[in-house]
Amino acid sequence: MKTITYFIGAGASFHSLPLIRTMGVRMQAFSSFLKHQRENGEIKKELIQPFIDELDKLITHEKESTSIDAYAKELTNSNKQMELHRLKMVLSSYFIFEQLIKPEDIIFYEKDGKTKVSSEIQEMLSTPIDRRYRTFWADYINGFDSVPASNIKIISWNYDMQFEFAFSRLKNYSLELTQQEIQVFPAKLKTIDKKKFCLLKINGTAGLFRENGKEINKLENYFDLKQHHLNNFNLELLLNIFNQNYSRVFTEPVFSFAWEENSITNETRKIAKEILNETNILVIIGYSFPSFNRTIDRQLFENIESIEKIYYQAPINEINELIMRLEGVNPRLRELTIGIENLAKFHIPNEY
Repeated sequence: MKTITYFIGAGASFHSLPLIRTMGVRMQAFSSFLKHQRENGEIKKELIQPFIDELDKLITHEKESTSIDAYAKELTNSNKQMELHRLKMVLSSYFIFEQLIKPEDIIFYEKDGKTKVSSEIQEMLSTPIDRRYRTFWADYINGFDSVPASNIKIISWNYDMQFEFAFSRLKNYSLELTQQEIQVFPAKLKTIDKKKFCLLKINGTAGLFRENGKEINKLENYFDLKQHHLNNFNLELLLNIFNQNYSRVFTEPVFSFAWEENSITNETRKIAKEILNETNILVIIGYSFPSFNRTIDRQLFENIESIEKIYYQAPINEINELIMRLEGVNPRLRELTIGIENLAKFHIPNEY
């Protein structure tokens, strides 16, 4: 069997989660929603206000910078570690919020709390999981098999839980059992068997935390997205996690930016490189090879002797530029690449 590896970026979650160009308005919707809860007395002001203040700061910086990643890099270069930690806490909470199951009658507000968000954004905010992830599992799990075949692997730059969320709904598993079954790394697993199906998350996961200084096998999931709904109890849990860390670091989100290094990121990237070194067919979906990730991408694709073909799934008006960026990672990759313009579902290679 050919070894097939999926290389995933933010665009893979487009129908549910924001891209760079929509991040600002969707964070603004989150801020306005929280302010609406505060003004209606749903959540105590002293609990919610520090988070709103920090979120609004992030929204402002996102507008002034080219992206949140760019702002985070500025904080890193300025050695503002506490500010960077707060950014991660807010961003992690935001992505949890985006993936919580929403009530059917949920209403989001903009700015003054009176103007509705556009219908397109409203639909995305109310869709906790991109439908293509559900189809992915349907395509690759046959009969009574519990997971895809051992020749299928996933390497993701995303810190969302779309793959996990879709699988847990399919199997009616808890998040923790899901992470064990599909071998999500990093998670509570100490290590994984890369000879079997697995999901490597290069930047970690928003919603996965560890107490400061704890080892990789001491990670904790605070939310099981299959069963956690958008309600005041879960919002208060998010706010409490943030407030506990406002002045001192007690817990830290287990996701990193590409330029950061620690024991978890180093181990994850090591395994990812080993998988790519053995990959025959590569499927790239929703990933643009951004400049901040280029150093890591070049390390990952340093040895591509085993790669026979690359399917690059992207919008028709973007595919040529994206293939040029791929060439910048490793010039030999371009001649192996075929563009796939059908975005209705994740591409299934003919070699499968």
